[in-house]
Amino acid sequence: MFEGVKAAAVHNPVTLTELMTLRARLPHALIWAGGTDIMSRLRPYPASDGIDIISLARVPDLKRISRSERYIEIGALATIEETLVVGQHILPPVLVRACRTSASLLIRSQATFGGTIGIPDLTLSIPAALSVLETQIEIRSPSEKKSGAQWIPVQRLFGRMGDRSPIAPAVITRIRILLEESDFDFFRVVGEPYQQPGEAVILSVFAKFNAPAIAEFRFSLTFPQSGVFRNREIESAISGTDLPLSQREIRRIIRILMQELDGYSAKISRLQRERAGRVFELSLHQMNRQSISR
Repeated sequence: MFEGVKAAAVHNPVTLTELMTLRARLPHALIWAGGTDIMSRLRPYPASDGIDIISLARVPDLKRISRSERYIEIGALATIEETLVVGQHILPPVLVRACRTSASLLIRSQATFGGTIGIPDLTLSIPAALSVLETQIEIRSPSEKKSGAQWIPVQRLFGRMGDRSPIAPAVITRIRILLEESDFDFFRVVGEPYQQPGEAVILSVFAKFNAPAIAEFRFSLTFPQSGVFRNREIESAISGTDLPLSQREIRRIIRILMQELDGYSAKISRLQRERAGRVFELSLHQMNRQSISR
């Protein structure tokens, strides 16, 4: 036996009640869902910390996927690939693209939906798309009475200026996505969010038209290490504008965007700033092209 090594204890709750009881007793334990992010991190073994692990694998309530006329609810332990298969005809296209570009099929078959949101230090493709879909997430806190279940907007996790709001010791249990139809959507990953998070940018756009006007426009720029940038003023300025946007109008919008990014409290690199401006401009041109071709 290695001197100073403490073996990690693995706990396997089988109900939500048991999970929250364990979480109350072990607030600093590592929550294990699909394990794809945790297993990719370099960590020496054997280690001296012996962090307790709470595995979610045996909690059936966390694997359920259900739908109503208005939304689809995804259990936090449902894998990305399971969600794509079950929701292939109803999921918003921007989310489908985010899921398919998030990882290989092998990883998508193991990585969980809740796990993609719960990564504490990186914001990747799926939460980037969820941020423009008015998504709600259910969290359960061991400090609350009874179930401790609370629905919050996914955007709250990223704060107003991109800073992440840690939810621990609460646990993400369900994700509720509104089933809205878009007239235009755009999803693009620039760079390598996982390998080079300080250089990558992810843009998600969701828009509705009331021809010739843009009835509603939502966008998020995701900087993996800094979080999600959304700007209601820019969204409002674009909403209500007639299509196609003039080149002058596009230049004005990009100028405002760059000014807002300069005042963004989260740290982003010059490369990310430049990429953000260019990919956002590309999305506006794509929206123009689609409106003209109709």
